[in-house]
Amino acid sequence: MLFKKKKKIVVKKNNWLMDFAIFLLGATIFAISFNLFLLPNNIAVGFSGLSVIVNSIWGIKPSVFLFISYIFLGIFSFIFLGFHSTKKAVIGSMIYPILVELTSYMCPYFDLANVEKIVLVFCGALFAGFGSGLVYKVGYSTGGTDIINMLISKFFKQPIGICHIISNALIILAGYLTFGISTVIYSIIVVYVMSLIIDKVMIGISASKTFKVITTNETDVKKFLLSKLSHGVTVIDGRGGYTGNVVKMIYCVVPTREYFTVKEGILSLDPEAVIMVSDVYEVIGNK
Repeated sequence: MLFKKKKKIVVKKNNWLMDFAIFLLGATIFAISFNLFLLPNNIAVGFSGLSVIVNSIWGIKPSVFLFISYIFLGIFSFIFLGFHSTKKAVIGSMIYPILVELTSYMCPYFDLANVEKIVLVFCGALFAGFGSGLVYKVGYSTGGTDIINMLISKFFKQPIGICHIISNALIILAGYLTFGISTVIYSIIVVYVMSLIIDKVMIGISASKTFKVITTNETDVKKFLLSKLSHGVTVIDGRGGYTGNVVKMIYCVVPTREYFTVKEGILSLDPEAVIMVSDVYEVIGNK
């Protein structure tokens, strides 16, 4: 045959029902964290933080404020960003205030009066981060700040990351003007801890480490990794950028639990070795 038939590539679609169930679980955990830990301690983080400020000043229920605000944000989003760009963010934003209202009735059943505030803040950050991580993992969103950031990015031509920093900084500043400096400190702690937990939930905990080793004792280091630890290695030829000398770089992926064994073993064989280590979240291929 002169022409080969092209092989059709089939991309497996995600189960939308499972994704939506994970979103609901994550949003519920986030809503519980908000009502139990963040709202009572006046933590002004994200768009939910605005609802805390509004509740303190005017007594408007957070769920009511969030729902009304998200309706307007959703309208602006569909007009200026389009349906496909923001449909999951808008769906999440509409459901989250309902979950905030429903989970608020759980609060009287938990007596946290005698718990230190810093403990409550950390618990709020951990649960909120875990819930948000589940939500983001399946492509949804619970926060109005995500829509605001996309709108700002579109009109002012700024990266989403910069918009995220600006929007959160303004909300934390509003928290400072309303509640004082302690709210700023606690809010920064929550933002930091949440970001760590979200990353771990979305990409997982590093199960392996990548070692890139530049050594003059290639044979012994390679033998140590292959024979004693039974790990496969790849040897890459390189050349020093300054000296022009030919060097060998050994590339190896090892379990995280063996990190210190590998590092100390290599340094014992070549104390002058250059070792670069990075996290590996997934290894695909033949073992």
